[in-house]
Amino acid sequence: MRNYENLVIVKPTLTAEEIQASVKAIEEVITSNGGEIAATSPMGMRKLAYPIDKNERGYYHVIYSSITPSAISEIERRFRINEDLLRFVTIKYDTNREIAAFNTMVEKAKKAAEAPAKVETPVVETPATEAPVAEEAPAVETEAPVATEAAAE
Repeated sequence: MRNYENLVIVKPTLTAEEIQASVKAIEEVITSNGGEIAATSPMGMRKLAYPIDKNERGYYHVIYSSITPSAISEIERRFRINEDLLRFVTIKYDTNREIAAFNTMVEKAKKAAEAPAKVETPVVETPATEAPVAEEAPAVETEAPVATEAAAE
């Protein structure tokens, strides 16, 4: 089995639930053809470099997987049939250097998936009676430079 990266761009006109269902269907295509998904990386809604089918934006999703080379043609055929996809690209990692890069990308994707989402902490305001009084800085007057006749010449 070889390592592959699939980048798919889903139509932005779908709702969030439909996008997630479409991504799950794409992952199901890979696993049903004997692939093992190592990690996924949702990149979110992004602006496209150029309009595709009158769409200015698209939902990007990256899937890192190990698949037999013979199954790739079937997976790409099913991607072409899927009308929810604007574009897709399959990248093969073959050499030792590429495999090492693949493994680091998988680890980064796994860490990003495990990291908790950043939650904004609410700002707690103190009551007006307990608020510290800010002192105003004294106003400093500066004199404007006086223009002389010698400077004007």
